[in-house]
Amino acid sequence: MSRRTSPLLALVVLATLALGACGANTERDASQQPQGATLRVTIGTQEFPEALVLGELWRQALAVNGYAVNLRKAVGPAEDLDQALRDGDVDGYVAYTGTVLSIVADQEVTGLDPTATYDAVRDYYEGQGMVVSEQTPFQNKDAIAVADAFAEDNGLSSIGDLGDLDSFVLGARPEFEDLQLGLTGLRDVYGLDNAEFVPAELGEQYAMLDDGDAQAVDAFTTDPQLSGGKYTLLEDPELLFGSQNVVMVVDEDKLASIDSEAFMNVIDTVNSELSEDAMVEMNAEVTDGRSESDVARSFLRRVGLMTPLRNR
Repeated sequence: MSRRTSPLLALVVLATLALGACGANTERDASQQPQGATLRVTIGTQEFPEALVLGELWRQALAVNGYAVNLRKAVGPAEDLDQALRDGDVDGYVAYTGTVLSIVADQEVTGLDPTATYDAVRDYYEGQGMVVSEQTPFQNKDAIAVADAFAEDNGLSSIGDLGDLDSFVLGARPEFEDLQLGLTGLRDVYGLDNAEFVPAELGEQYAMLDDGDAQAVDAFTTDPQLSGGKYTLLEDPELLFGSQNVVMVVDEDKLASIDSEAFMNVIDTVNSELSEDAMVEMNAEVTDGRSESDVARSFLRRVGLMTPLRNR
């Protein structure tokens, strides 16, 4: 038998070598452009509508850019999501910086502005083998709301101004009464000893303002009710309630395997578009019955993020 390689065999050998070279360069090529379903990631969210919208925004934007995303909705509160990430049940999750700092890291949040809070969260997670995205412009944090007319009649612009009233009724979820980031803190930081507390189920506090059953209520800064322009959020100059911007927290090892630069570019680009007004509007749409998936899709189309970022 001749020891020479036949032309057909030579072609087979060359093809095999070429395929082997492609396999060897898969990781390098993936760092240049996502490769579809091979880039799989699981993202977890909390249970309330805004967190579900955020998860959908990230999922859909990532999908457009070549990622296959499993969105695990309503995993639980921050501590449950953090544990799920540590256990490997999710690869990343929707996180609020102040909640991470106070609940997960057990650190003080009062007095910290968004930058200081973000830096503390990033430093905390760097020691845990996790990475955080850039934060959103919007915050969703506790605030004190009053009716526009009541604010105008009494010259109210900040929380401390409530101390000038003889007395006022404060409506809030029951646990707010004994929280440092609640009525206890309002008394300690702003001297609001003139507040009469009345418990209200979450979501009912705005009706208390409308009916005159309370003059001030605990609110969240992206509540859908704020889209109507009927209420004033009082400023919190002492930052009693800290800061609550949104980030993605993601496992460092997982991030390294799914093209970290491209992945974080998608998340950071979406986050940069999320103003407070945008989130109030999206929350209001979900409250009115539209699905979070449709709400997210419409927003991404509106800001031009339903096409791959490499095409921008």
